[in-house]
Order: sequence, then structure tokens, then C-alpha cells
Amino acid sequence: MAFWARNRRRTGTTGGGGGVSMDVLDPRRQVPVDRPGLLLGERRLPRITGSSFTDLLAAHTRARHAPGTGPVAVVVRHGLFAEDGGVVFMGLAGRAAIVVRLTPQLRADLHGLGEAIVADGAELYLDAHEGFLRASLLLPALSVDLDVGMLLREGNVQEFLRAAYDTETVELHIEHTTHDRVLPYVCEAPGVRAVLDEGFDYYTQSPPADLRASLLAVDDSLNPAMRVPLRFAGKAEPGISYDVEV
Repeated sequence: MAFWARNRRRTGTTGGGGGVSMDVLDPRRQVPVDRPGLLLGERRLPRITGSSFTDLLAAHTRARHAPGTGPVAVVVRHGLFAEDGGVVFMGLAGRAAIVVRLTPQLRADLHGLGEAIVADGAELYLDAHEGFLRASLLLPALSVDLDVGMLLREGNVQEFLRAAYDTETVELHIEHTTHDRVLPYVCEAPGVRAVLDEGFDYYTQSPPADLRASLLAVDDSLNPAMRVPLRFAGKAEPGISYDVEV
């Protein structure tokens, strides 16, 4: 997997502005982290011990530039983090995004899906349980719910929740394994703050010993009180650009 990095020219310097390089990294790799949880409104989430994509890209960039280089511009595609048949939640650069890569087993192709999202939107359920959130994404014209168990110790989870809470918007970046087309949308997410506030005391408890078993145990229905409508608001930027201080 690849992303672009460019050294920014420092104010007051002369000469060349630094080159552009394409770096390769494994988006599933973990880097050591142990830091305070992020703020959700006025309340702090549990400590982060699982690295986020933000942590990974920062560590990767700093390892390839000399200390004191200054800000390095990083540009990545959401698809860098996609998983076949999976749903990935992330909040890189303060943008709450759900990245989906469908397979033929889930849906034959993307034909008609974009039009359905523009017309009808989608649905996200953030159902609080002891020590985790059950996140269920419902896309139109898809016969299955895309369920994920979210642990609060994970950096990507906290970054997604904070960005969604702060902006009440969620981006959808949808791909399919059979072709290169991407559906990038910005969706309003009214009510997401109220849903996250309501369940805060449940999902911030100590995580379960077996997340998969806990998720399966509550996988029989959707709680209508935890529904967050995702209403189409426009096209999303196809990539993410931000600076890493080196």
C-alpha cells in the first residue's frame, strides 16, 4: 500500500522545496501507543493502547525524515485502509469516515448503489454494550447489515467517534473488489451526539475478554433508539491531506 509525502518549504528559506516521495506501508501494522483517551464533548474516553492510522502514518513518516525537518505533507486515499468484505471506521485528520470494500458475495457490483444513497441515504446504529459498541451500517439495496464490534481502547475507534461527535457528519467511501470505481459521500448524521452520550457509561466499561462472542450474543436485532440516519450532503474529498511534524 502506498501514500504520498512531500516536504513543505519552510518560511524564510531559499532554494529547493523538498521532493515528493511515495512511501509504502502495511496499514494493518501496529505501533506502540499508550496515551490518554480523546475527549467526547466534555468527557474523556478510556486510554488508547491500540494504534490508529494517524499513529501509524506519523511513525512511518518520522522514520524516513531527519528530526527537525519540519512539517511533512502526507496524502492518502481512504482505499488504502479498506478490507475486502469489511467495514473500517476511522477519523484521520478529523474526518469521520466509514470505508467499505464490497465483494460479489455481498453485492454483485456498485451499479445503482450510489443513486440509492443520494436518494435515500443510509443508516448507522451505534448500540452500546458493556465494554464495546456494536456498529451496524445499513446500505440501501444490500441484503445484509455490516456489523463491527468497536473497542474503545483502539485509536481508530476514538478518532472516528470524536470526529463524528464534533461535526455530526460521517463520510462513506465505498469500493468493490471487481472494479476501480469509488463512491465517496459526505452524510449528515443528526442525532449521533445524543446516541453516543446515551451509551457512554456502557461502552466505556472494561472490554470483554472475547469481543467476537460478545458481538454474536447481541447480534439478533437492532435497537431503534441507537439509529443514526446518514443523509447525503454531497461528494467527499477522495483523499486525505494533512501535515506530520518531524
